[in-house]
Amino acid sequence: MDIEDLPTIVRKSAILSDSEKLMLATVDTLPDEDEIDQVRALPEIRELLQSFIGDEHTRNTHLQLKASAYLQAQDLQMAWKVLLL
Repeated sequence: MDIEDLPTIVRKSAILSDSEKLMLATVDTLPDEDEIDQVRALPEIRELLQSFIGDEHTRNTHLQLKASAYLQAQDLQMAWKVLLL
């Protein structure tokens, strides 16, 4: 994937660093809906999503911060799953 092919929320993120965006662009395929739904059920992710109901901007900020933490831990797939919620 080319960096220009990243979803807009990722490409224009002020939270994710350029090197993190480059890491995200290295994937060949994105996680499917079933994989993303499994992440949605994880307690820490469910809590994050419920904490910001009605405030999509803050929710997206926290999801990007969580994805950044996964990238720092070298968990590229989990980072993508969180970003695609």
